[in-house]
Amino acid sequence: MVLPAAMLGLLACAPRYASLGPIRPNDLWSPLPLRHMTLGDLDIAYVDSDPTSDEAPIVFIHGLSSYIGFWEHQLPHFARDHRVLALDLPGYGASGRPDAPLTPPWYAGVVADWLDALSVDRAVIVGHSMGGQIALTLALERPERVELLALSAPAGLETFGAGAAAWMKGYWTEARALDATELELRATFTRVVFNRPDEGVERLLEERVRMTDTPEFAGTSVAVSRSIAGMVDHPVAHRLGEISAPTLLVFGADDRMIPNPVLTGGSTRAVAEAGAAAIPDARLELIPGAGHTVHHDDPEAFNRALSAFLETR
Repeated sequence: MVLPAAMLGLLACAPRYASLGPIRPNDLWSPLPLRHMTLGDLDIAYVDSDPTSDEAPIVFIHGLSSYIGFWEHQLPHFARDHRVLALDLPGYGASGRPDAPLTPPWYAGVVADWLDALSVDRAVIVGHSMGGQIALTLALERPERVELLALSAPAGLETFGAGAAAWMKGYWTEARALDATELELRATFTRVVFNRPDEGVERLLEERVRMTDTPEFAGTSVAVSRSIAGMVDHPVAHRLGEISAPTLLVFGADDRMIPNPVLTGGSTRAVAEAGAAAIPDARLELIPGAGHTVHHDDPEAFNRALSAFLETR
């Protein structure tokens, strides 16, 4: 029996993972062995490819609603020749869910304290999306800690008017992430966040769906709401001229999230070029066909760009 194309499409979109049961944060897949650290009252999950190394490491900071697994194509690759660090920001992944501000300045302080605990004075900081705004904040507030700054489709370059900012904060309530269905999540993953879905994207989608009904994800929904409000309330675009670290900006030329297509409009290229022009020592890479998670959509191109940038040290 041959099924009609419309029926095949419906089957492809049918829920697959909600019935598999919950997955807890410590069971999320990680490209490197996961460790935990207690930092004050915070539980920090992280990876460290070579704790005995004295080299200034490459530190990867994930974006909103993400965690270490989103760097699957970077952490093992760069760990071949460098010490690599990455953390799950509090509120996300396998880290704790604190009752805290969860704003870019607060997260930048957490990253600095975490590096202190690892006896890391200076590092190459790589941030994606919200992690990019956190990295920018760290470079502005603790410039002595940042040797090089590499930003993958960073938040913080795009500006929002008062009305747009208020709408975003009102829309992203703590219940918003909890209410998303598997079909809605699939559409977001495959049509907005990633331009080139693959097995890794499918794994991340399964993990997201299966975390929904866990106690930890209730904390993540709070983190998403507070993080979005924090990005809006603590802009950095007006301070880009103060960045002293050499900076690499990498955008997917077909990013569907930056700029916000509803609230801002315009083109990714325009946002990226304006950001690169505002930062004193910046270079820009636009990767054709890649989207908002540019380092996953085209890891070879992203890794080449970052490797070339590391050679400037």
